[in-house]
Amino acid sequence: MLTLSTKLLLLGVVSTVLSSPFKLTEQYIAEFKTGIESLKKLAHEHQFSEKNFDINLHNGSKPVPDEIEYDFIIIGAGASGSVIANRLSERPEWKVLLLEAGGPETPYTRIPRLGHFLQNSDYNWAYTTTPQKNWCKGMIDGSCAIAGGKALGGGTAINGMMFTRGHPKDYDKWADLGNPGWCYNDVLPYFKKLEDADLKEFDHKYHNRGGPFHIEHPQHQTHLTHDVLQAGKELGLETIDYNGKEQIGLGVLQMNSKHGVRQSTATAYLEPAEKRQNLFVKPLSHVTKILIAPHTKEATGVEYLHNDKLHIAKATKEIILSAGALNTPQILMLSGIGPKEELEKFEIPVVHELPVGKHLKDHIGYYGLDLVYNGTQSSEDPHYDEVIDYLKNGKGPLTTTGCEVVGYLQTEASKDKIKYPDIELFFSSRKITSKPSINPFRFKPEIIDSLYKPIDGKKIVNIGVMLTHPKSIGTVTLKDKDPLHHPLVDPNQLSDPEDEDLNTLLHGIRKALAFTSTEPFKKLHLEVNEHPVAGCEEHKWGSDEYWKCAIKHLSISLRHVSGTARMGPKTDKDAVVDHELRVHGVQKLRVADASVIPVSVTGHTMAPAIMVGEKAADLIKESWK
Repeated sequence: MLTLSTKLLLLGVVSTVLSSPFKLTEQYIAEFKTGIESLKKLAHEHQFSEKNFDINLHNGSKPVPDEIEYDFIIIGAGASGSVIANRLSERPEWKVLLLEAGGPETPYTRIPRLGHFLQNSDYNWAYTTTPQKNWCKGMIDGSCAIAGGKALGGGTAINGMMFTRGHPKDYDKWADLGNPGWCYNDVLPYFKKLEDADLKEFDHKYHNRGGPFHIEHPQHQTHLTHDVLQAGKELGLETIDYNGKEQIGLGVLQMNSKHGVRQSTATAYLEPAEKRQNLFVKPLSHVTKILIAPHTKEATGVEYLHNDKLHIAKATKEIILSAGALNTPQILMLSGIGPKEELEKFEIPVVHELPVGKHLKDHIGYYGLDLVYNGTQSSEDPHYDEVIDYLKNGKGPLTTTGCEVVGYLQTEASKDKIKYPDIELFFSSRKITSKPSINPFRFKPEIIDSLYKPIDGKKIVNIGVMLTHPKSIGTVTLKDKDPLHHPLVDPNQLSDPEDEDLNTLLHGIRKALAFTSTEPFKKLHLEVNEHPVAGCEEHKWGSDEYWKCAIKHLSISLRHVSGTARMGPKTDKDAVVDHELRVHGVQKLRVADASVIPVSVTGHTMAPAIMVGEKAADLIKESWK
């Protein structure tokens, strides 16, 4: 919590204030509301622009050396990097430098309800895919958006705050690929170590209290939570703790917040360590490449931009690359580690040839299933103030992203003989506007008009339908050798030759539609928005052909990119790192983030990435004990 002096400083009150506590409280609330509106205004006005690296402007020919020689340098303060920085700096004799391209959070960015606006701000890398053949047909230029956190906390500072670990089989498959130490029984202690579970009903055997990362249910739940769970029981879906023993069923969302305030890894891991004299955190520091000795192939340091000047930092022990599953492969390739033909194309000296960026996996989700309330809605209390509720009680609409329930199902399309979900459903509510102030998914205007104009101003329930185990494989490659340019991201979704991905999503939509026939949903007077998606009018609404067309037009990236620096033994032609996260063929260099994950996780990748950070720290400590 902020101290009174800090609050006064935020208000710009620098002189002695002789006023009543009530006046100060009113002034603070007013300023907080102004901060919220300012964030919304910035998001509305924000335009993404790509900068160019200028060797003269950025003193590229003569980088400035850091005065300190570090033991470890960590690139990226995201879901994994912040964890590693905290854990390594527990050893006071080790000097640890943490470099992050983005800036710090603010009290306003930590409001869960405003996460939507962060997608259109400097807190987002704002990646877009290359024009796609089989999906993104309803997006501008045929390119989908892939958000990436550019902040202390990385993706945990801007994401949808859905804390899901995945299925035990995910990790057993991970280990069976030649990666000892990564089966479910091996990683479960790390999931428990990171967690401070503050949940109402959960499987105690699988959770922990007292860890750094606080997990709780939404601090604002509408009738939707109860109604969805009841509807699920009617459909044979039990209410479960999906981070516990069972995963098939429905559960109340578990999210990374504390008393209604977003909890990023920066909040959970960096803030408690900020007074350590041996931890050096440098935000707004964009790493351009890793320095690797060409003969010994030993990582010795990094070059990074800070305040428009190029700097060099050296490490005596290791470099740990935790820049995320899109930036990590880009930095590796810019440093001379990657496919030979890719590096030679841009005249980058080859340090070591590895299949960097060759096994991109991402979750695709259908976004267009909206159920419209047609019954009488209860009127809102005109005296209710959501900001006061948020500041005073940590409750109310500002404490939630809108999502209330998550479900895991196994459809008829599944070929697995055991219970293994192939679809995730997530239920959220919102009010529709046909003229949104921001367009984070890059929908074409005709898509917005076809779907949302007819139901403008209506309250809806959206059922997101996510494919958990895509068969399609994509790539990330270099656009050029400018470190400030985005890489080329080609998820290549819905490209598997037997159309398993498309058919599984179709079955998932059918499963989601089944909720509309249940008694709880009938009592809500919810009706499916049957206005056809622009581009799919030729198909009969509700037919398989219609839904397949709609999937290709309206599916989005869930920004769960993984596999671009895939883990595996040397004998694995797709592997970039070994089971201890060490880059094959290069000394003193590890990768620790979602890019190493060699399987598709049954859920979102935030929790697995934090787990990777916790395990990476132990592996590094063991190497240098």
